[in-house]
Amino acid sequence: MTVSSIAYVADFRPMGIALLVLVILFMIGASSAAYFRHFPLPTDPLEKLKLIAKDRVGWSAQAIIFPVVYAGTTIVFGWMAAQLSLTWPRWLAIGATLLFAVGFLLWLPISIDRLRLASDASELIENYDPAAPPDLMAVSTFWAHTYCVLAAIALMGAALALGGVLPTLGWIVAGIAVASALIAAFVWHDWPPFISYVWLLIMAIGLIWTG
Repeated sequence: MTVSSIAYVADFRPMGIALLVLVILFMIGASSAAYFRHFPLPTDPLEKLKLIAKDRVGWSAQAIIFPVVYAGTTIVFGWMAAQLSLTWPRWLAIGATLLFAVGFLLWLPISIDRLRLASDASELIENYDPAAPPDLMAVSTFWAHTYCVLAAIALMGAALALGGVLPTLGWIVAGIAVASALIAAFVWHDWPPFISYVWLLIMAIGLIWTG
């Protein structure tokens, strides 16, 4: 009998529902700022500042919603880890929870910087010097945060697969998360955080469906 064929006892549907709510909240945050609805994203510092200044409420909303959702996802991951009875799946899930917690902490400086921009954008526009434009959104924790979140999703997918909760879908989510990290690093040289929550949406639907 393989590990993935062992039946699990806990009902993971409530965790799937909680994760789905967090995904929806994250998508609301991602779409609340006019800045992120602008395609392609602006590259000129003055244009960035104007978009932020015109939509201070939406810009501030995403800066608050993102870390709240990251914290909530950490809690849900911990909840799932507690329900896994087998040793390896539980340890993988605990690792996923810790990595997501680190990802949450690494995002806090980004949100703090974005909230600062919301209050300073108008003044920065008034004092704007094209010869010496301000360095906007240059907090250095973005990539560390991104890799922690994608690694956490990969580990949780593997944990759910090995624990028999999502024996096939768990591996698919884990593989997608690993591929995403490689694409972000070597192809796009960027990573929209909302895509990570698309992978978590797949996980959430799987947990609800199998429940």
